[in-house]
Amino acid sequence: MEATERKLATILAMDVVDYSAKMSRDEEGTLRNLKQCREIIEKVVSLQKGRIFNTAGDAFMIEFASPVAAVTSAVNIQEEIKERNRDLTEGEHLEFRMGVNMGDIMIEGDNLFGEGVNVAARLEGIAPTGGICISEIIHTVVKGKVNVDFIDQGPQELKNIDEPVGTYYANLEPSEGKTRRAKNNKGSKSIFKMRWLIAGIGLVVVVMATYFGGQLGLTDNKGETTLNTILVLPLENMGGGETSNFATGLSQDLVNGLSRSAKSLNVIALSKKPEDLEETVKKTGASYIISGSLRNSGESIRLSVSLINANTMATAWTENFDETLSAGNIFSLQDTIVEAVVNELVGGGEVLTRDVVKRLENRGTDNMSAYECVNYVRGVHLTALSPPTHEKAKTCLREAVKQDPNYADAWVLLASEIGNGYALFGTAKLADLSEALGMLRKAITIDPKLADAYTTRSQIYFYQKDWSEMFKADEQAFGLSPNRVRVAGTMAQNFLWGGNCTRKQILDFNAAPGTYTDGECRWQRGLVAGFRAHKLDSGNIWPNENYALACHHVVKKDFDKSLYFMELTPAPGFLWWDIYVGTSHDGLGNEPKAKERFESIKSSLGSNKLSDVKVHFGFWNIIETYYPSFEPILVKYGFE
Repeated sequence: MEATERKLATILAMDVVDYSAKMSRDEEGTLRNLKQCREIIEKVVSLQKGRIFNTAGDAFMIEFASPVAAVTSAVNIQEEIKERNRDLTEGEHLEFRMGVNMGDIMIEGDNLFGEGVNVAARLEGIAPTGGICISEIIHTVVKGKVNVDFIDQGPQELKNIDEPVGTYYANLEPSEGKTRRAKNNKGSKSIFKMRWLIAGIGLVVVVMATYFGGQLGLTDNKGETTLNTILVLPLENMGGGETSNFATGLSQDLVNGLSRSAKSLNVIALSKKPEDLEETVKKTGASYIISGSLRNSGESIRLSVSLINANTMATAWTENFDETLSAGNIFSLQDTIVEAVVNELVGGGEVLTRDVVKRLENRGTDNMSAYECVNYVRGVHLTALSPPTHEKAKTCLREAVKQDPNYADAWVLLASEIGNGYALFGTAKLADLSEALGMLRKAITIDPKLADAYTTRSQIYFYQKDWSEMFKADEQAFGLSPNRVRVAGTMAQNFLWGGNCTRKQILDFNAAPGTYTDGECRWQRGLVAGFRAHKLDSGNIWPNENYALACHHVVKKDFDKSLYFMELTPAPGFLWWDIYVGTSHDGLGNEPKAKERFESIKSSLGSNKLSDVKVHFGFWNIIETYYPSFEPILVKYGFE
């Protein structure tokens, strides 16, 4: 048998960030911008004697004979793309992620295959927006030979790759003294003033961090690992004395922010990086480590933060945050950065939830701990919204509150699941909602400032059609946590569908802002809350806002938008997903796809009767307002 032809090659993989969303919003404009970016890519690749061997829409696979040529090309492409974006509106920006790897490659015609190619593609997937991630083998060859520094990200577990791969990020914001382009370095005076402004704060923070590190960081758990225990290392200051106090303040603010935002987490702060990290992990029982570094160039600062699996020391998540620091924005900047990191980890990004779910997938979901159950519900069930996951959620949540009667989050989710049983799955009755309200009173007693408890209370009041109490509970939740995805998403659903709006009011799309924001019809406020939730929900964990926004855009006949929101949380077979997707496809002229969804509805209901669908619209208080937009489509696809 003839041997497969092979060679050693360097592969650069790259694709556009959020390409599908951009195509959904502006197909022609996105294709035009991609064509312009491709011209830049082809020019740079040609200069470095590379070859584009595969493309798929927004993705490019490029071969180079030299790792230095590949990394040089990647850096130059990113710089030219960023330069191009500066002259365009934000909507016209295209940003790329890139991965670079070298390996033994199989040749088949003009195409290349093998793990060397696959690893490059996986590295691209974990690269930051506008960034470059290279493998350890590439770093070994190119360090000192390209005009860019690299930040060690440690070994990372890559999908369908057997062994963790050592990784490095290219630091595309050069430090002073290694500047590739002349910049106006006007920040030194501001930084000097900043030292005096926060020196006292830094001293207090150091004392606090030392206390937490000394008191909590040395608790001996006899090597027992707990998934809700996180070890936070002090940020590594790579910017010199100018940012040392700022780095210390950020470290402690991050600890406080995580503790406030996720009461179930045991957050342990260390005052200094331990000499033996693995030993400290054993003593604390931590399952995760948060580490980071801060560097600056003039007034520009970059915070790199990573979440590390303490068992394998592989990086589960990493992100860069780029900001501008001056004497006047120190405190607001700290708040901005901490809010962004916390939101990624335990807010809309739900990085921790997704990683816990990943572990559960590998281990199985039997005998979940209370913490694992809560994350299973958030990361699996509330996305799928299926009867099997509903039953598993109820079972494990009832066990969770037995294990830990003071676990407020578990009480809230159990109350919510009773509500879902009534609203979606037919496993609860109207009388059972009183039990759910009792659980929420218990959660609020444990934590009076838990916004999710008030949000869930608003859902229960929605089912009871107690609009005044519903509005009140939603406003309480929003006042406590306006940047929590679930709070904004539930408000969107409740305010768009709840209350006493008329169809004429619902169709008043051009009404002046503020027309429908209070009183018994508040759909405009609900729409604003929905877009807020959509922006915050970077992990697409909570489906509420997507269904509310999809429903609004179907009635508005903006079918591209409604389909876009539904595709963020795919749930084929779920009645409302099928209704919104089917109606949207029909509006776009795609009748075969529309028929598929309406046939799915008939199958799930066991009926093609209009009355059997109409009752669901009545349940959600939208039979007079939204249903008339759907009935002609239902009739068209065989409902009678």
